[in-house]
Amino acid sequence: MKAALACVALITLITACATQPPEPTSRRLTGDTFDDVPAPESAVFRSGAGESFAFQSSGFRCGRFVFDYPGADTEAIRFFKETMQRPPYSWKLTNEQREVEGSTRLTLVKGGDTCTVNVDRVPARESVVLTLRVNYRK
Repeated sequence: MKAALACVALITLITACATQPPEPTSRRLTGDTFDDVPAPESAVFRSGAGESFAFQSSGFRCGRFVFDYPGADTEAIRFFKETMQRPPYSWKLTNEQREVEGSTRLTLVKGGDTCTVNVDRVPARESVVLTLRVNYRK
């Protein structure tokens, strides 16, 4: 009797697993950046209140990643200019623009992707906010 019940349970489990809908072709990434979008080691990822998000599907990805950085804005700028252009990241810097005092925007490209890095000094907090956008137009 126990063997029969175990057999029925196993068949039910196999049938249930076999009839599950296929995984969707897109997925949301939570708490992470994309593998080829680095941040300085001491940067603290901000995931609350929709500050950071990532979306990826076959052939397309979009994300915004926000970090608090305790270092100087010049250190952050140097990190992105040097690190993102080297393997394994291999982005190409196409533009560097000083928006206003204490704010710099870097534009990098790789394949069909564009990554915009905003480095914004926050004088009141004596820190820097890093905002990285991949294929994000706002």
